[in-house]
Amino acid sequence: MKKLNLLTVLLLSLFVLSTACCNKDDDNSTDPIDQLPLATKTGENTFGYLVNGEAVVVSTTRKITAIYQQNQLQLGGGVTNDDIDVDIALFVGGPLEENISYSLVKLSKYTNFNVLDKCKYDIEDAYEGSITFSNVDSQNLILSGTFEFSTVTNDCEDIKITNGRFDVKYTP
Repeated sequence: MKKLNLLTVLLLSLFVLSTACCNKDDDNSTDPIDQLPLATKTGENTFGYLVNGEAVVVSTTRKITAIYQQNQLQLGGGVTNDDIDVDIALFVGGPLEENISYSLVKLSKYTNFNVLDKCKYDIEDAYEGSITFSNVDSQNLILSGTFEFSTVTNDCEDIKITNGRFDVKYTP
């Protein structure tokens, strides 16, 4: 009987130790790409991208713009908090089709409103980039896809927007 109690205590101790060692945050990746919203196609109103490798996730629909009228799309999203105040805008013309890469050269802009930085990259500053739609649903007014672009302006660092992804409901 003593052996059984000792074995039970040992097993219970091992169980407690193994669960106490585990930290819930161990599953949270520090990789910036893992911090971006999932690539969905259901109109979840998600918008995120990397700015020179740092994740920007738009978590409020008030900061997401998606307007598609007369074959012109204006798509954008930004974040304002204590650490960052940035905004991007993408412009695409013509009928939108799935799995086709549309150029964003001279059709995208990035603005950093940081009090110390105040860099504005105008549309003509974008020198490379593209957007690809994985879902164009005109019945449910949903646009999903990926984007990236690079831009430069005087007296400010070059900006590379990469791994951009969106899944938005648009205004017709």
